[in-house]
Amino acid sequence: MQAKASLLQLMNSSTIRLSKSDKKLAAIIQADPAVVIHQSIAVLATAADVSEPTVNRFCHKLGCDGYPDFKLRLAQEISSNGQLFVDNLSRDDDSSMVIKKIMSSIQGSIQSLANTIDPTVLDASAEAIAQCKSVHFFGMGASSSVALDAQHKFFRFGMPVIAHTDYINQRMACSMMDSNDVAVFISYTGRTDAMIINAELAKQCGAVVIGITAQTSVLAAQCQYVLNAVTAEDTDLFTPMTSRIIHLAVIDMLATSVALKLGDRVERNIKAIKKNLAATRTDR
Repeated sequence: MQAKASLLQLMNSSTIRLSKSDKKLAAIIQADPAVVIHQSIAVLATAADVSEPTVNRFCHKLGCDGYPDFKLRLAQEISSNGQLFVDNLSRDDDSSMVIKKIMSSIQGSIQSLANTIDPTVLDASAEAIAQCKSVHFFGMGASSSVALDAQHKFFRFGMPVIAHTDYINQRMACSMMDSNDVAVFISYTGRTDAMIINAELAKQCGAVVIGITAQTSVLAAQCQYVLNAVTAEDTDLFTPMTSRIIHLAVIDMLATSVALKLGDRVERNIKAIKKNLAATRTDR
């Protein structure tokens, strides 16, 4: 099987025909590829004074599926150790260093989250859930586990709640919603087409749409309330780690806020659950 040509080499070869705009992009990328792999498409387009569609067309000319795929391949080319698991980790790191770096990354992300979540938006989101007929959590890929965690927490409040992780089920659920329902969409990038389409459908059907995503994302534009959950982690390059953890933290914030609004009703449910679970614990 023939290996794919280097992206940096392709930019200098006569194999592909580059336009004037393409050459401006190539010059910026070749000047400092290590910086470009951490830039959004909007930042790169602005730096080259071209449009975002031009950046995407440039990536396709190089044989990539789009800008995220381009960044991934470029990162693999310039990485000294080929690692694409966690930022700043090296193959030479021992277990104690892995623990230190992972915990440092988590702590930094959690602290950052405290500054990005708007308390008034959190309160309004909790109020909508406390008053709703049913609440639906939507997540795909790495966000699926977060949606399931939300279902596990919220069903204890005695309200109808379900997590949807399949696109078709999500679409069917959204088409049956009305103004008494709340739909919570969880997506770190806010760029997944299926999530955006279903959020738009839920909105059209009258549901209150809440997004746990980046405030500036395409998904956020379809949401009535946005719980701005962002970290420095680039999930186009690295396996989602801290992004998943901060989403779980937002679910905890939301669940606690709803519980406080529901008051005695939640307390009775929790007591009943704990009483019934006691019989399942072993004395061994």
